Amino acid sequence: MAGSCYPRTPVKIEKNVPATMRDGTILRADIYRPLAPGRFPALLQRTPYSKNGARASQEFSQLAGRGFVVVIQDTRGRYMSDGIARPHDEAEDGFDTVAWVARLPYVNGKVGMFGGSYLATTQLLAATLKPPALVALFPASSYASRYDMVFQGGAFYLSDGLAWNLGQAVDVRRRVLTPEVNRDGPAGLGDAESKMLRGQWLWHAPLKSIDALEIRKYAPGYFQMLEHPSYDAYWRTFDIEARHDQFQVPAYHLTGWYDTLLTGTLRNFTGLRAHAATEQARRYQRLVIGPWTHARPTLQSTKIGEVDFGPNAGLDSQELMVRWFAYWLQGGDRAIIESPPVRIFVMGMNRWRDEQEWPLARAQSTGYYLASGGHANTAAGDGTLGAESSAQSSERPGADHFVYDPSNPVPTGAEGGYSRTPSDQRDTEKREDVLVYSTPPLREAIEVTGPVSVKLWVASSARDTDFTAKLVDVFPDGPSRPLTDGILRARYRESKTHPKLLTPGEPAEITIDVGATSNLFQAGHRIRLDISSSNFPRFDRNPNTGGVFGEDSKLLRADQTILHDAEHPSRLILPVAPTKVN
Repeated sequence: MAGSCYPRTPVKIEKNVPATMRDGTILRADIYRPLAPGRFPALLQRTPYSKNGARASQEFSQLAGRGFVVVIQDTRGRYMSDGIARPHDEAEDGFDTVAWVARLPYVNGKVGMFGGSYLATTQLLAATLKPPALVALFPASSYASRYDMVFQGGAFYLSDGLAWNLGQAVDVRRRVLTPEVNRDGPAGLGDAESKMLRGQWLWHAPLKSIDALEIRKYAPGYFQMLEHPSYDAYWRTFDIEARHDQFQVPAYHLTGWYDTLLTGTLRNFTGLRAHAATEQARRYQRLVIGPWTHARPTLQSTKIGEVDFGPNAGLDSQELMVRWFAYWLQGGDRAIIESPPVRIFVMGMNRWRDEQEWPLARAQSTGYYLASGGHANTAAGDGTLGAESSAQSSERPGADHFVYDPSNPVPTGAEGGYSRTPSDQRDTEKREDVLVYSTPPLREAIEVTGPVSVKLWVASSARDTDFTAKLVDVFPDGPSRPLTDGILRARYRESKTHPKLLTPGEPAEITIDVGATSNLFQAGHRIRLDISSSNFPRFDRNPNTGGVFGEDSKLLRADQTILHDAEHPSRLILPVAPTKVN
């Protein structure tokens, strides 16, 4: 396929073609179409990031040269489109745009939608309204519930949420303050503004009082999120998962193990496979997960930072997408739909593997129980993970303690937009406010593939606080590589709709969703669990007051206890899978 990325036919480009939505608002798109007689199927992408990016002409011309009419549209209120943006409220505009594209004189009535992240949202929400011309989707890095993306475990996704809304505000400010300036091109935070974000704006308290770059005026959607920290009617507008039974089209889902939208993508795949409205849609959901971040993978996507996953870790996602749409829209090769429905990259083994389902039916839920001599603080402490019998020995203390100070939170470390990284945790594991529990060096390799969770018995001096959990692969020569992590705001331990404060000092059992992974812990490695109360700036700092979310300027310390005795069996729960090679 070496030459497949080049146009096979000449392409005509039409700029800023208007489409009128049901309320009269005009949205504009660039159209790339084969300069050849006849009518062609269309591929639609709807974006808030500018349809005219640096590589747009090259990328979309190449795609059109494969026999598709490619339509790239600025969403409402963004760049060249009219109206006022309603972030993530994209179902009706998506439905109307699909219908408009299908009626174009050079389109044969068949439409597919593609793109990642917000561009996955625009296609999934449109599909909930069942556009008659929509045939197939290719969503990468999607959420299933916007609430669960914004408030993971009840904690606010601060760095991604604030950075995203500030970036969008830049475009809106430009169109309001300098309407004469050409808006047909991306705008975002400059170097000075990015420095302010990291050094000052992310630390601002109370959250609701920030007005950097006049964000309250130009990106009011940010404050709408802050006003709804519990799941309520506001979030139902963006709840894709609640509408899985309305989907009628196949979808190819793509994500990475270090993508913060991994869990949402998995929930969309499993939910649509079980509940989509038609047998065809249920049968032809497909999923691929690789060792990637939030960025779209290429054949060169073999490393994250200093971690190299081997020469076969990359993926030509563009070619995969073309093959998917070639079948559904052009009657192409059936191999793309006859392959197994799930393809995953097993880290540690560094191999691709096909599977028939997710989660793996053969994976066994296995508990690893926390224990210590009373000082699991830091990697030099005495925290252990092991079988239930050893963890509940009456000869060992049944609790560990640390102080969570929101003015000195545990740092997220290296991160990118909506991405985690497998950066070495040894410096973080030197902190006294990080509890570290490890197995002895493994005698045999153990594969962990599937969803990970932690059940903790906790007590706190605060009425509300956070607890974090991180699954780590510890190498014999020292590196401590994180695999997946999670957080829970204690007031949401029982429900995301009805928060309940803690009784200070009283034990409570909580469950932390630690995401999902696929990793072979090699013999000689150790399985490790890090427990703390902050992951900043990825998540906002809990001020420990129990007050109204986003309105606290006062930050209190909290005395935290993790219990792990016979009556309080705190444990890491791993999906241990017999390794299969195919």
